[in-house]
Amino acid sequence: MKRVLLTVLLVLIVLTACEAKNRTVDYPVITKSFPEIIEPHNPEQAEQSGDVVVLHGGMRNGDKWNTFMKNVKKKQQDQVRVTMYTIEGGAIIHELIYDGSAIQSTYDNSRDAYGSKQEVKTDICKGIGTMKSEQGRIFYVLTGCEKEENPFWMPKL
Repeated sequence: MKRVLLTVLLVLIVLTACEAKNRTVDYPVITKSFPEIIEPHNPEQAEQSGDVVVLHGGMRNGDKWNTFMKNVKKKQQDQVRVTMYTIEGGAIIHELIYDGSAIQSTYDNSRDAYGSKQEVKTDICKGIGTMKSEQGRIFYVLTGCEKEENPFWMPKL
């Protein structure tokens, strides 16, 4: 399973490659703050906090993801926090803030045993698209990202 995940991540990195621009980026204004993360941030706590929770084979609070996607299509500001859980139970958190033209993506895998204990990483992306894996699964991905680090991907359920 780890090999499949690593393969999917590698494919996503290649597919979402974008040209870095030599310009200063104004990060989108946060419209509201996300709820505080309650540790150890298990799936039940994440769901109660309003996160879109992605577990192997399922999603909780999927209506929040659908609303976010509709607002992005309508170019209306919105934000969503997506918490994905690894097979081992580690939480990987993505906070996406859409300002009407770009998406600020904040990536935090510090709660995953195989993740980085370093700082949270932020990137600016132009939009959200879909891609199909070699196994035929469809994933949501961020597109046109400036840094190309830690790409966002989420299974389309």
